[in-house]
Amino acid sequence: MKLLFAMDLINNKAVRLKRGNFSDVTVYSESPVEKIKEMISQGARDFHIVDLDGAKEGVPVHYELVKNIREQIKGYMEVGGGIRSYNTIEMYNDLGVDGIIIGTRALEDEDFFKGLSRYKNIVLGLDVYEGKPMIKGWSQPVNRTVEDIIRQSEEVGIKALLCTAIARDGMLVGPDFEGLERVLNITEIPVIASGGVTTIEDVKRLKSMGVWATIIGKAFYEGLIRIEDAMELVD
Repeated sequence: MKLLFAMDLINNKAVRLKRGNFSDVTVYSESPVEKIKEMISQGARDFHIVDLDGAKEGVPVHYELVKNIREQIKGYMEVGGGIRSYNTIEMYNDLGVDGIIIGTRALEDEDFFKGLSRYKNIVLGLDVYEGKPMIKGWSQPVNRTVEDIIRQSEEVGIKALLCTAIARDGMLVGPDFEGLERVLNITEIPVIASGGVTTIEDVKRLKSMGVWATIIGKAFYEGLIRIEDAMELVD
């Protein structure tokens, strides 16, 4: 299992939101690159970076900052937020990004979704609230079932499914173990667990379930999970 330490970007700062709410922002660092260096010095290797301004605007806003972050990271790095065109995918490919997170455009535009089959590093953002897949920065439901999205992801050859329990994201209330189990039972696509990871016990349980990667965000920033302790559990 990989541990992906999360960094969300707004206005060139490292932040966390609660349930994706842009009006509930906590700033954790004014210098994201320096924060990444600090995390690496503590043992972090793999990262989940989201351009939240990009998610809102529909185009990358922090491309240069993401480029600077990529230069620091030797391990796996995935990036999301505002990636809604093949050109943007190519831009991030040029940076050597390992996982490119696509959500809104793929779930709204079937032809675009099918066209993702030409890439080998697409991570599909499966963001769920009350059982419904959400798009556009978690602001709107999409008229598709989770099962249908997973089936098409298999046809396209998606690298991994990023499963986020929106109601738990940034809330420190534990992951949606039941929801993740359902996904794991219906697909062989690697699953990335996101939302609510709070304790080392959560991480251990997710590993035992067989998720491919787990995202740690607020629990790290609030000091509930130490990087040194968490990294003892990774493969």
